[in-house]
Amino acid sequence: MESDIKYLISYTNKMNEEKVSLFAERISDFLTEDEFSLELAERYCYVKDVSPIDVSVETLPDVIVWPKTSEQVSNLVKVASEMSIPVIPRGAGSGEAGGSMPVEGGVVIDFTFMKNVLNLDEKNLTCLVEPGIVCDDLNFILKKKGFFLPPVPASSEMATIGGCVANNAGGYRTVKYGSFKNWVMELEVVLPDGDIIRTGAKTRKSSSGYDLTRLYVGSEGTLGVFTKILLRIHPLPQCIRLLTATFDDIIDACDMAVELMSSDIMPSAVEIMDHLSIEAVRNFGVELPRCDSILIVELDGLEVDVEQRLERVRKTALDHKANEVNVGTSEEEINALWKGRKSITPALVAIKPNIIDEDIAVPVANAPELFRHIKKISEDLDIDIATYGHVGDGNLHPDILFDKRNPEEIEKAFRAVEMLREATLSLDGTVTAEHGIGLRRKKYLEMEYGEKEVKIMNQIKLALDPKNIMNPKKILDLSE
Repeated sequence: MESDIKYLISYTNKMNEEKVSLFAERISDFLTEDEFSLELAERYCYVKDVSPIDVSVETLPDVIVWPKTSEQVSNLVKVASEMSIPVIPRGAGSGEAGGSMPVEGGVVIDFTFMKNVLNLDEKNLTCLVEPGIVCDDLNFILKKKGFFLPPVPASSEMATIGGCVANNAGGYRTVKYGSFKNWVMELEVVLPDGDIIRTGAKTRKSSSGYDLTRLYVGSEGTLGVFTKILLRIHPLPQCIRLLTATFDDIIDACDMAVELMSSDIMPSAVEIMDHLSIEAVRNFGVELPRCDSILIVELDGLEVDVEQRLERVRKTALDHKANEVNVGTSEEEINALWKGRKSITPALVAIKPNIIDEDIAVPVANAPELFRHIKKISEDLDIDIATYGHVGDGNLHPDILFDKRNPEEIEKAFRAVEMLREATLSLDGTVTAEHGIGLRRKKYLEMEYGEKEVKIMNQIKLALDPKNIMNPKKILDLSE
């Protein structure tokens, strides 16, 4: 069966040895020997991200670059543009949509050494950073000053800020604080011709011209390369409480989430785990109760206000047939509860060796119906689907479990993906809420938006990147 998720992606590299040699000679004018590499072993390390996509051994990046300054990136892209060489920005490679995979060869820009906090403006609540800084490392620095950056993904221990901006990442606290597009104020961007521009403003609001910042957030490296990012930051809340409620029926848990999100309780996170996710995490060594489903609700703010809202959440849980309600109050208790949620993906590998992690989302009120679809798909195909995610904003991650050594299971897994996405679109949803289109979801873009809308996206891409060198084959397939 034809699918947009193939276990073998194979494109033809556009660079021959002579072209690679000339490119290396030209970039050595502004990069030292330890800032770029043509070594085969190092190039192999950059073939994949964490997506379920494999590539043929012939598909490799031609050059790996580790820049330290914006000027180096600019000079590098200028040479790549002149020679029509693909440019692939890469953070930690933690994406699951194939967004940083160099499927047409070219030069991978690894931002490992551009990870500095350039300025922390406590009065204006802003932070200027380089794209390679890891989310948790930034929040560790901010915490010392009494601040935090709310929208971080579950992979925050490795995910970089540049990657989060490129994919408009969300994470647990999106329900209250929004995704990365709500926190990026300015971007320094290297354009496909190597020129550097600044988008956005340092002010909290601006009606000046087209909003180029919003255009670049979520563009997955297809329109330019971020070299500096100005972020809003937020004071640490005085009080955080985490409530967990267990249920015999996941629809009851969903209904509770819908009621919470339509109330004035304003949770900062509402997460859900189904029975398969719970059992996997339990087997992984994390203490969780045995039940059909768990709802995790985080509240933050002033202590007296949080305690009042907490009682309302407890009552709402019991009204929706919760069996047990527990509250984490200390930092250790809260971290332990989040550990269970963060452990799901590695825990599921113990059940089946291969996982396709979907990233679907629907309007919150449609979440119960989406769960019904997921259950039916799992039963009809006789395949395990472990579902968890940010139910407070309708964003679920159904993980399809299978063994790619078994052709029948591969067939079922591909079919499950198709059915999940079709069900999501039928419920006014999106095929990706925070992971991006990348390689995996391109054919669904037109199904979600329409032919004219995708044509406009193509026109934007061609206007900014007429040579199609910026992360080619991602989001859109431009005609040659």
